[in-house]
Amino acid sequence: MSYTPTRTNPKTLNPINPQTTPSSLSAGPITRFDGLAADAPPRSLRARIPVLFNPFLRLLLFLVITVLMAVLVVLPLILLAPPAISGNRSVMAGVQIVVTLLAYLVWVLLIERRRPPVELAPRRALGLLWGLLAGAVVFAVVFAVIVALGAYQIEGTNSPDWGEWWRMVLAVGAGAGIAEELLFRGVLYRITEELLGTWGAVVVSGLVFGIVHISNPDATWWGAIAIGLEAGLLLGVLYAWSRSLWLMIGFHAAWNITQGPLLGVIVSGTGEVDGLVKVTPQGSDLISGGRFGAEASVVAVLLLVALAVALGVRLARTGGVVQPMWVRRSRQKRAIASGSAGGGSGVAEGVGKGVGEQDSALDGQHRPGDPGGLVAGQEQQRIRDV
Repeated sequence: MSYTPTRTNPKTLNPINPQTTPSSLSAGPITRFDGLAADAPPRSLRARIPVLFNPFLRLLLFLVITVLMAVLVVLPLILLAPPAISGNRSVMAGVQIVVTLLAYLVWVLLIERRRPPVELAPRRALGLLWGLLAGAVVFAVVFAVIVALGAYQIEGTNSPDWGEWWRMVLAVGAGAGIAEELLFRGVLYRITEELLGTWGAVVVSGLVFGIVHISNPDATWWGAIAIGLEAGLLLGVLYAWSRSLWLMIGFHAAWNITQGPLLGVIVSGTGEVDGLVKVTPQGSDLISGGRFGAEASVVAVLLLVALAVALGVRLARTGGVVQPMWVRRSRQKRAIASGSAGGGSGVAEGVGKGVGEQDSALDGQHRPGDPGGLVAGQEQQRIRDV
């Protein structure tokens, strides 16, 4: 059976899911023929830049780019105004944001050749507001449960030093929200997913996310494990569902800001905070989280893991899961063999173009009006389904 691609108007299609109206949230099902998500680099780069398909070399290359960006940003500050960056939380947070964002943009725009990157597409910026709302609500629920269990005593309100308060907001909110999401979901998760699939990427990125928090001043191993389980898993699944760094940055920032600057709860073992609300932990550290904060509370672990599981089930049911590399390759080989055995020249040719090294117009690469390469990916999906 031969195949004639369906003509579509890319301007009327959602760059994440061509079958639905545009959305800032859900990414919808996987539609690229190669089985990868919309935020993966186009397959046409494999022949030109093989390093993009070696996960370890890709991580190393991004690290090199980040170091170079850090030198370009930090060195002038050291030479021109060394006191400005010494112990100044807001300046350090700003440097962290600028360095990470520059490295990420160099990576996706110049190395991966994704313009614009689906996960940071301007048309999806509304996801930032949804993320801010969701992050604040989720932590408020965790906080309310801990208070109801008697592990937090609310003693009134504070009148903080507003200059220091805003610096804390910038550091724990924007600094952590932007930099950590770009690194852990924008880079580590995406690269790992191409090798291990969605669930492998969720586990690996969550594990690393928890481990890095062990370096915080009042961190404990349980606190690191807890944050890896709750935040690491939930943020990984949430990114797989949305493919939106706008949403992730908003959620992460609002979680931290609501936790520390607003409700006065210790953030990830970083020490006492002077929030708008004065809160004193009492009773069991297992419920309150102790000196690590609410993120080490079993309440947060149970609620967020349950939310991650529920979202993961929905993700699987809607076809948004990327399979491990060896599973995708096996399916592609069977598709080629099936097309050849059936004598379907049109099918075999379409499949061959989808899995080969040719620079095909239907390999998921970018083209005008199709920033995620998803219209092309959907056409290849139709070829496979013939």
